[in-house]
Amino acid sequence: MKSCIIATGNELTEGIILDKNSKYLAEKLKYIGYDTLKITNVKDDLPLIKLSIREALEMCDTIFITGGLGPTQDDLTVQAVSEFCNIDIVLNEDLFEKIKQYYYNKTGKYLSILKKQSYVLKNAEILQNPLGSAPGQKVQVNGKTIYLLPGPYNEMKSIFDSYIYNELKSDVKNDDIEYSFYFYGLTEAELMQEVSVILKNCDYSTKIEEYVGPSLRIRMQKNDDFEPILEKILSQFSKYFIGFKSLEISLFNALTEASKTLSFAESCTGGMLSDTLVSIPGASNVFKGSVVTYSNDSKVKLLDVKKETIEKFGAVSEETVKEMAYGLKKIMQSDICVAVSGIAGPSSGSEQKSVGTIWFGFLTNENFVALKEVFSGDRNEIRKRATYFAFWNIFNLVRNQKP
Repeated sequence: MKSCIIATGNELTEGIILDKNSKYLAEKLKYIGYDTLKITNVKDDLPLIKLSIREALEMCDTIFITGGLGPTQDDLTVQAVSEFCNIDIVLNEDLFEKIKQYYYNKTGKYLSILKKQSYVLKNAEILQNPLGSAPGQKVQVNGKTIYLLPGPYNEMKSIFDSYIYNELKSDVKNDDIEYSFYFYGLTEAELMQEVSVILKNCDYSTKIEEYVGPSLRIRMQKNDDFEPILEKILSQFSKYFIGFKSLEISLFNALTEASKTLSFAESCTGGMLSDTLVSIPGASNVFKGSVVTYSNDSKVKLLDVKKETIEKFGAVSEETVKEMAYGLKKIMQSDICVAVSGIAGPSSGSEQKSVGTIWFGFLTNENFVALKEVFSGDRNEIRKRATYFAFWNIFNLVRNQKP
């Protein structure tokens, strides 16, 4: 099954916002066996949108267009599909009443401009928007399917999850579904060298890629010998194996199963550990909170780190992260308290402590372990690598392994 995604909007082509819609759609489609051949960002320009539709229809059976369904003059998606596919546009009176009522309930006003959102493609299936005014639409064109979805991420996601995902999933054969499994702590080359030998005589569509953190992901389609192949791979790399979900989701699941709570004291990561964990629905069941102590003063005032400790050993030291972790324990009373302090760069490094030097402190039931790592990359890459290094070691702690 092949798909294309077209995301419209000047805010995308001018770099004002990132295209979260296409990322979400591509990931969900890949999981159920769709191969997304092309993702296009196109400005609010009628000829360019029509050109993108033409190219997509030449490649794919299923096309997703996000954005351009609002009430303003630069919302051109319905018009573009109408003109290129020769489909009439009609006023849906019932839809207009729902949109008016939705906006009135939200603002106490009726606006005539909203009527534009009630003009839909003739014979389109209307996909109601639970979170906004612009509905989604589904139309058939010469045996191919075009989905029109609103641009706001939460609205697009809600419509896709509510109306589209399960429908597409039911159309895909089990053999087309791609499975992913995740590893941490080895390089792409190391994993590929061994896996390529195991898969040498197998008819697999297999891809090994750096995911995030970095963790590694092997993607392959399931067939009759999937289980034996998986067993061989895991026998070689069991100590690096995360599971069938990403590291942060696997950590969340492990904490949930073990009924453990977690808190962070963050310095150089600046809240990235917390932000990554709370992106998972239900994180409040395991995550008590965090303290971001970016300055030395805040470490002293909020976490009871001794001034003498920082003066003698520095903020980036085993001694400091130990006191940060114990200070965090007093505040949060979590089962696992993790402290991170380091030098993310691009400056402030020294011969003794280069840019990328990070100290981690892991405190569980009064048992404390400190680890030091030196990461490469730019500022954000170092922070990301530090975040996933911490997650990996917490994951192992929860699995009763020492970091």
